[in-house]
Amino acid sequence: MSITKEKEIEIVKEEEREKEKEDQEIVTLVSNDEKKFELSKDLVLLSGTLKAMLTGHGSFREKQTGIIQLKNIRGEVLKYVVEYLKYKKKHQDSNKEIPQFHIPTEIALELLMAANFLEL
Repeated sequence: MSITKEKEIEIVKEEEREKEKEDQEIVTLVSNDEKKFELSKDLVLLSGTLKAMLTGHGSFREKQTGIIQLKNIRGEVLKYVVEYLKYKKKHQDSNKEIPQFHIPTEIALELLMAANFLEL
């Protein structure tokens, strides 16, 4: 094996280790009523808004701390957002029929606004 081929293999392995490490990182979502939800980073990255905060080119505080304050989302709604992220991850590559995600009617509008803000 040539040295360049060995370097290529090592680079690929390093990228795989970094990806694995990123998937294991924990991010904390905090609602406007201070309810905290800890999630793996790979789940949080399913949201376009949260992904931009954590991986974007800007210097978001969230990128350094791993804590995202969601001042416009209350805890009861954020609980369903978290459940939806888990649901989305579980079914994203499914070839089977995907079951419905139950949403209580009393928070449907708030949840829709949160989903819109979070780009879900």
